[in-house]
Amino acid sequence: MGLTDSVQVPVSASRKGILAWATDVAALSHIFNGVGSAAGVGIGFLVTAWYAHEAIVPGICLAAVLATLCISNGGFIVNDIQDLPIDRINRPDRPLAAGRLSVTLAWIMYALYTLLGLILGLTISPATALLGLAIAAGLLLYSLTLKKRFLVGHLLIASLGAVLIPFGGLAEGHLIPTLFTVPMTFCAFAAREILKTIPDADGDRANGVENLTTRYGPRTATRISQIMLVICLLSLPLLRLVWPLNGWYLAGVLVIIYPLTLFFLVRLSRVPDVDYADVKVVLRLSKLLFLLFALVMLIGSL
Repeated sequence: MGLTDSVQVPVSASRKGILAWATDVAALSHIFNGVGSAAGVGIGFLVTAWYAHEAIVPGICLAAVLATLCISNGGFIVNDIQDLPIDRINRPDRPLAAGRLSVTLAWIMYALYTLLGLILGLTISPATALLGLAIAAGLLLYSLTLKKRFLVGHLLIASLGAVLIPFGGLAEGHLIPTLFTVPMTFCAFAAREILKTIPDADGDRANGVENLTTRYGPRTATRISQIMLVICLLSLPLLRLVWPLNGWYLAGVLVIIYPLTLFFLVRLSRVPDVDYADVKVVLRLSKLLFLLFALVMLIGSL
């Protein structure tokens, strides 16, 4: 019995250690954010196929989804590497900031994710490979330098977010109709990027990051974010002017998207508060908003 006990304890500890390591790897990869981006691409692929009355090729759709997931994860990782001094102030529990994962491992993961994503994009078409390369380059430049430049970082990330659904369309072979979604998704991503700077203001100031919050304060940044959300709301019904979406699209916008966005606007009207709790709530739910919009668009395309 004693021998058995001496073996079981280290095995149990080893399993816990492996699980903790895997959890940190997933956290460093921002896997849930990547899945959201990949889902948007998959929906873009499907609605394009339906719009063009073409057969859906599951292999190509899967390649586009996985390429997006890999490139997105790589972008999140390199951002965490470059944000290490900031995260030690703002998010000391993050895997790199806490020292649970090494920077060397993070660079290896970034390279593997990005390379695999680009290879998957190349298996679809030269056009998707080029767009994937442009997205990967944009994410790298953002983390290395553009993030610290006033407004440039916000505009870049909003632009990259806006091409997610069209990337799915391009993988299917057509940019129309997914290209019509760019204005509204750009505004939504811009609003989110501005809001993300509010809880991180102390770390950003300490590391020379210049954005709307560090220059003008959280109240101004919040109001600009609210304006972007309102523009997004007003543009949603207009999508039917250029795209024959069915009545379920408009119903989904009115019943799902509008109430959730109005909830965001109300919560943000109370900013600034001491711990920016309202901003954090909106940031968490904003990931869901993009996916819900894509799903509403998917249903509207049936």
